[in-house]
Amino acid sequence: MEGEKLKIILPDHLKMRPITESVIPKTYSLKTVLNQIIEMKGSDYTLKSKGKSCYKAYELGEIEDILLESYKEEWPCIVKTHLLNKNPYELGANAIAIYLIAYISETYGIGKEIFHQAIKEMGITNKDALIRSIWKVGHSDGQYLGVLNADGTIRDINFFRQWTSTEFIF
Repeated sequence: MEGEKLKIILPDHLKMRPITESVIPKTYSLKTVLNQIIEMKGSDYTLKSKGKSCYKAYELGEIEDILLESYKEEWPCIVKTHLLNKNPYELGANAIAIYLIAYISETYGIGKEIFHQAIKEMGITNKDALIRSIWKVGHSDGQYLGVLNADGTIRDINFFRQWTSTEFIF
């Protein structure tokens, strides 16, 4: 079984939150926002509007103190644990874009072209610029967190199993 890829069937919702609604993020990466928060010593007031959008999408205010007291290498794990404990309805487009990429790679196939077509088929948007925005943010943040591979496939299958579980992790 060496080299065999584990598969997961992801639902077309995330704990009852539709993955086709409010999923178009402003293009600003999680890693950039985290670095800016640290530089500003925790103040989100000076973030640009795109940065504030990302900050709110991940509900980073709830874990800001933990992030400020930790090493950069720990941030992905802290954010992943935070995501697992959040009600997906409270998360914004940036976080859900990660799930959407994983869902499409598992359900429709792998690659940007398939992703673009699936977004259109799912009725999310027909605008190429918006589709690129979903891909760019979800792909970048998913790789930063270590849950997606470079091609958009799932890297951390256990994370997605937990994220789709109806139980919260504490």
